[in-house]
Amino acid sequence: MEIRGHTVTHGRVATGSSSFARRPHGRARRNTVKGDHDHLGLAARASPSPVSDSYPSLLAGLNVTLNDNVSSEGAVMRATAPVKKNEVVLSVPESVWLTKDAVLAQDAAGAFYAGVKDMDPWIVLALYLMRGGSAPASLMMLGDVPALQSPIMWSADDVALLHGTQIADSVASYRQFYAQTYQSLVEAGAIDASEFPGGEGAFTAAACLVRGCSHEPVNGKQGSNVPLSLVPGIERVGHARGDAANVSRDIQSGLFGSQKALVVKAARDIGADEQICFDFAPGMTEGHVLLNHGTIDTDAPGTFAITLVLSEEDKFFDDKIDILELNGLEAANEFILQRGAPPPETMLAVLRLINMDAADAFLLESIFRNEVWGHVNLPISEENERAVYESMVSGCAAVLDAYPTKIDDDLAIVNGLTPAGPREKMSAALRLGEKEVLEGTLRFFEERMGQLKDFEYYGERRLKRLGLLDRDGKPTSWDDFMGDSIM
Repeated sequence: MEIRGHTVTHGRVATGSSSFARRPHGRARRNTVKGDHDHLGLAARASPSPVSDSYPSLLAGLNVTLNDNVSSEGAVMRATAPVKKNEVVLSVPESVWLTKDAVLAQDAAGAFYAGVKDMDPWIVLALYLMRGGSAPASLMMLGDVPALQSPIMWSADDVALLHGTQIADSVASYRQFYAQTYQSLVEAGAIDASEFPGGEGAFTAAACLVRGCSHEPVNGKQGSNVPLSLVPGIERVGHARGDAANVSRDIQSGLFGSQKALVVKAARDIGADEQICFDFAPGMTEGHVLLNHGTIDTDAPGTFAITLVLSEEDKFFDDKIDILELNGLEAANEFILQRGAPPPETMLAVLRLINMDAADAFLLESIFRNEVWGHVNLPISEENERAVYESMVSGCAAVLDAYPTKIDDDLAIVNGLTPAGPREKMSAALRLGEKEVLEGTLRFFEERMGQLKDFEYYGERRLKRLGLLDRDGKPTSWDDFMGDSIM
C-alpha cells in the first residue's frame, strides 16, 4: 500500500479534498486569483457600509470588545472583564443575519438576483457581498478578516509554502471551482457582470468569506432547519482547540414567539483580556481550518487525515463492502490521526479487513458475517498484521520524504528563530504538525512490527474458546478439556 496526500487504498492512492457546495475537481487555470486580496475589487471593502455602527449595539452591555485589527492568530474579540461559565458573550438576533431569503427580499424588483434565486445559498450570499450590500453582515468585508487569509487567496509564492501538505492540491481545485462557477453564471445570463465589480477574483474572495465566516449551527449543514447564515460578530471570534476554546454557540428562541438569536456563551471561566475562541472544525485537521477559515491553532496537536479506500478491484470486494456497510462504514472512510495518540481502533480494523487475503479469507464467508467485525478489531493472523504494518510504515515514510523541509527547519520558523511572515509561520506550523503525526504513526507501526510474535491471533483465540489451549496458549490435557468444556 502506498500513501500520497491523505487517501489510502489497497494497492493504490488518491488525493482527497474538502467540499463546499460540491467537491471541486480537475486542474485549475493559472493566475485565476490574485494572492493579494486588496486588489480584488470587493465593493464593501472599498466602500464600508455605515452599518458598521451596528457592532457597538451588538456588544452593548457585554464584557467583550473588538481589537482595531485582526491579529496574526486571527482572533480579534477579547473579554474586557472576567466572564463566568455560561454567561452570554455575544447574542446576535436573527433580524441581522444575512441569508439567501434576506438578500432576495431586499431585491424586490429582481434586478440583480432574479437569475440566481433558485441556486445554492452560498452563491447568492457571495454575489451580495460582491455588490457591497448594506446588511450588517457586510461588516465581514471590513478589515483583514481571517477568512480572506485562506490559502485560496494567497499568491503563487505563498501557496508554494504549502508544498507537501495535505491542502496544497486543494488550493488550485477551489480556485478553479469558484472561477468556473462565476463564469457559468455570466455565460448563462444568470447575472449581469457589470453589476458585480471585480469579476471572478472578487467572487472567489466573497466565496471565501461565506465559507470562512459560516459556522455551526448556522452553516446550512444538511439536515439542519437553519439556513446558511452570515452572522455579524462571529467572524471576529478566533479559532482554538481543546481547553483554549472558551465559548460555545447555540440558537435560542425568544419568549412568546420573539425572534431567534445566535447566542455565544462562555464554556468555562474566561479571564479579562483573553481572546474569545471556539473550535472552528471539530474532528477536522488544522489544514482544513486553514483552507476554509484562513487561520490555524499553532498550539494544537498536529493532525493528519487518512482516507482508507477499499478498491473495487479487490477480489473479495463484495464481501468486504458488505461487512463495512453492516458496521456503518463505506468503501472510503476518513480517519484523523493526532500527535501523541494511537491510530483509532476502527482504522486498524478497516486496515485488517482491507488487507485480508489468502488463508484469512474464510472469515469473509457469510456464516461469519455477524462475527467478523469483532474479529478484525483484534489481530487476525501474523501475515495479515504484518501487511497492515508494512503498508503504513512505507506509506508514512513516503509522505515524509515528499516534504521540502525538515522538522528542524519548521521548528526554527515556528519558534521565531528564523525570521518569517505570518503565512510562512502558518505553513511551517501546518507542515510541522503533519510531520510529527506521520513520524509518530510510523514509530507506532514499527514498534508493533517487532511485537508480531507476541500478539494473540484469531486461531489462538478460537482454540482457547474451545478449551483446547489454556490461558497461556499451551495445549490443555484431556481432563482439562472435559472439565472446562463439557462438564
